[in-house]
Amino acid sequence: MNTINLLPGWSLAASNLDALRQALQSCLPNYAVTSHELPPMQMSNLEADLEQLAGSLQPGWLVGWSLGGTLAIQLLRRYPERFCGAVTITSNACFSARAEWPEAMPTESFKTFFSEAREQPEKMLKRFALLVTQGAEQQRELSRKLQWSDADPLQRLNHLALLGVLDNRVHLRRCEQPVLHCLAAQDALVPAAAAAELQALNPQAKVVVHPQSSHALPLEQPEWLAQQIAERVQRA
Repeated sequence: MNTINLLPGWSLAASNLDALRQALQSCLPNYAVTSHELPPMQMSNLEADLEQLAGSLQPGWLVGWSLGGTLAIQLLRRYPERFCGAVTITSNACFSARAEWPEAMPTESFKTFFSEAREQPEKMLKRFALLVTQGAEQQRELSRKLQWSDADPLQRLNHLALLGVLDNRVHLRRCEQPVLHCLAAQDALVPAAAAAELQALNPQAKVVVHPQSSHALPLEQPEWLAQQIAERVQRA
């Protein structure tokens, strides 16, 4: 299982993870590190879509950024014989806040976000790029480097609906496989305050927070991330 599968975030192309992939390859030369685009998925067909996604990945570790991290935990729960551990990057147990999980995007903010993505998809992508990079030292330059997936507007909406609905709290609480959560102190989409809540869900998991980066942690700090991931993989 010397394979690491990288999954990108909402509307983002797998190429955004190239720097992290290269850094991981340097840290873990005996591992094959591969990036994968997120396929079309929707809540009404979730089980079949997850099965198809699992089949497209190699057995080994799952490393997911944002929505990719949410899906990584879903896959880890369903296919423990195929995937030996997971790393989430700027990903939350619940992206949209719940009464018992306030350290997330406020519900009304998510509803507005979803509405804008449906009604003005191109304008929303520009706004989303600024949210992803908010808190970065060179925000606008970094936002222009983001590369978008080939998903059409309906696929983007379906992915966004998944992000708003999926709740990984029970999965994380019961997880017996190694899990690493990597957060960023300046993240405008996933509050760093969720770190304590994620740790409380499962004391066996490891939670680390970069003190300066934004939600675009894989682009800002690929070497730091690779080191954190390599240490967790080697320890396991």
